[in-house]
Amino acid sequence: MKIQKTILRRTFLIAAFILAGCGGKEATPDPQAVLTAAAETANAKMTELAMATPIPTDTPVPTATASPTPTETVLPPTTVAPTTLPAGSTVAERVEFVADVTIPDGTVFAPNQAFTKTWRLKNAGTTTWTTAYSLIFFSGEKMGAPSAVPLPNDVPPNATVDISVPMVSPASPGQYIGYYMLRNPQGKNFGLGPNADQAFYVWINVAATGTVLASATPTGPTPTPGTPTPGTPGVTLTPTNTAAPAAVSNPTISVNTASYTGSCPYTFVFPIQFTVNQATAVTFRLEGGSGTPGVNLVLPADRTENLQPGIYSNQFELTITSSMSGWARLRILAPLDLSSPVVNFELTCQ
Repeated sequence: MKIQKTILRRTFLIAAFILAGCGGKEATPDPQAVLTAAAETANAKMTELAMATPIPTDTPVPTATASPTPTETVLPPTTVAPTTLPAGSTVAERVEFVADVTIPDGTVFAPNQAFTKTWRLKNAGTTTWTTAYSLIFFSGEKMGAPSAVPLPNDVPPNATVDISVPMVSPASPGQYIGYYMLRNPQGKNFGLGPNADQAFYVWINVAATGTVLASATPTGPTPTPGTPTPGTPGVTLTPTNTAAPAAVSNPTISVNTASYTGSCPYTFVFPIQFTVNQATAVTFRLEGGSGTPGVNLVLPADRTENLQPGIYSNQFELTITSSMSGWARLRILAPLDLSSPVVNFELTCQ
C-alpha cells in the first residue's frame, strides 16, 4: 500500500511538470488532465511492479472450484416380501384342520378305556414345521395324554401331517373335551384361525359302567395322509351326542370351609371353574340363600369376562356376620343359562 501511494505521488508531480512545460509559463495546467495522466502512469507502473514481484512459494494459489456434481441417491435394500399367506391369515405359523382320522366328535367309550386320537392337520403358514415342533396339551380334559408329542416328520407349507396321541377315557360318565395346539422350537403356541390362536380338540362321551363297547384302539393299517378315513376302527357304537360342544360347559363350585365355628364376621371363599369351548363373553354370578330365618345374604355383583378356550378358574367371597346355614351355586347367565351343583355351608358364631 505504501509503494502504491509513493508511485501515485511521484507520477502526479511528473505529469504536472510535463503539462506545465508544454503549455509555457503563463499556461495554467488543466487539473483533470493532470489527474488522468497521473492515473494512467500509475497503472502502468503498478503493472510493471506486479510482474517483477515474485509470488511467495508458501502462499496458496487459489484454484477454481468446480460445482459439485450431484451423486445418485443410494436407497436402502428393498425388503423381499415373504411368501403370500393364505387368505385371512396374519401369521406365518398357522394350522388348518383337515380331518379326525380317528375318534370322531362324540365317540362313546367305556370308563378307563384306552384309545388313540389322530388328527390330520395342514401347514397353512409359510414356515416349515420340523420334528422340533410338537403337538401340546393346551387345556380341558387331559385324559391321560402326554403333555407334548413331537411331530413325526417335517411338514412344509401346504402339506399335511397325521399326529396321534394315546389317551384313556375318564372313569366317570359324562362329556369330556381336551384342547390341543402346536408349539414351535422357540416355545410359542399356535393353532387354528386367522390369528392362529384357536385350539383344536378331542371330544368324547363316557358311558355308564356296564356298557359293552368294542376296543377303541385302531387295528387297521395306519391312514395315509391325503386320504381321510372317517370313523374309528373298532368302535361301532353310534355316539349319543352328535351336537357340537356348547360355548361354556362343566360349571363347578366348592367352598373353603363347609362348617366354621368361631368369631364373626367370617368370610367364606367359593372357588369356581367352568370350561370355555370357544372364544366368547361369559356372564356369571354367585347365587345363594340361607336356611336360617332372618338371615339374608349380600351376594357379589355379576361378572362378565371375555374368555378364550380353556378352563376358567376364579372365586367369589361371601362375608357373613351371624350364625346361619346356607347354600351356594355358580350360575352362568350368558351365552347360555347353566348352573353348577349346589354346595352347603354353615357358620356358628361364638
